Amino acid sequence: MMNRDSQFVAKPFQKIEQRFFVKICGIRDIQIAHVCVDAGADAIGFVLADGSPRSISLERAIEIQSDLPQTMSSIAVVRNPSPQDLALTMWSGGIQFHGDESIDFVQRARGSSRMVIKAINAGVEEILKWDSTSAIDALLVDGSAAGSGQSHDSAWLEQLAALRPTLKKPLILAGGLTPENVGAAIKLVKPAGVDVSSGVEIARGVKDAGLIRAFIAAAREANDSSASN
Repeated sequence: MMNRDSQFVAKPFQKIEQRFFVKICGIRDIQIAHVCVDAGADAIGFVLADGSPRSISLERAIEIQSDLPQTMSSIAVVRNPSPQDLALTMWSGGIQFHGDESIDFVQRARGSSRMVIKAINAGVEEILKWDSTSAIDALLVDGSAAGSGQSHDSAWLEQLAALRPTLKKPLILAGGLTPENVGAAIKLVKPAGVDVSSGVEIARGVKDAGLIRAFIAAAREANDSSASN
C-alpha cells in the first residue's frame, strides 16, 4: 500500500487520544476544506462510496488532501470495498469503513501506519465486537441511516454514556449532530470526538462555512465545559 507520509498518517492516533477530535465529513471542494482548517477541525472526511450526494472521486480527494497542511488529517470514507479498491491501495490518509466489512478484512486492509475508524449503527453488541479487535483505532457511532441527519434518541445516548467508560477504543459520536444539539450530546456521552456532515449543510451535500464554524465552536465549548466539571 502506498504511504505518502507515514508521520502525517500517524498524527490522528495522538489527536483522538489526547485532544477532543472534531471531524467534518463529506468535503468536496478546497475552499470548504480550508474553512475546516481555519475553524480548528482535526480531520475532514471524503466520501468515496457511491450513492451519496457527498461522493467525490479518489483523484479529487487526493488533490484536496495535497493542498492541506499536515496538521489536518484526511480520512477516506468507504463502504464494502474490494481488496483491490484504489481507495485502499492509493490513499495515504486514514480510512473509515462504513459498511458490513468483516474484522478480518479491515485488519488486512489497514496497513502498518494507517489510521482506521469503523462506523457502527447496529447497537451495543456490534460496538463491543469492534471494540475488542486490534483492526481499528476508533469507533464511530452513527445514526441508523448514515448521512440522513437523523438524530439519536435520548435513551440511546444515555446508553452510550453508560457504555463509553468501559470501551478500550475512543468513541466518536455522529448521527444528526448540529451546532444546536452537539453541546448537549457531548455533555451527556462525553465522547472522544464528534463527526458531522448533514448538520453543517444548507442543502443536501452543500456545506456552509458559517455552520461549520458554529459546529466546531459549540463542540469545543461543550467539551471544555465537561472537562472542567
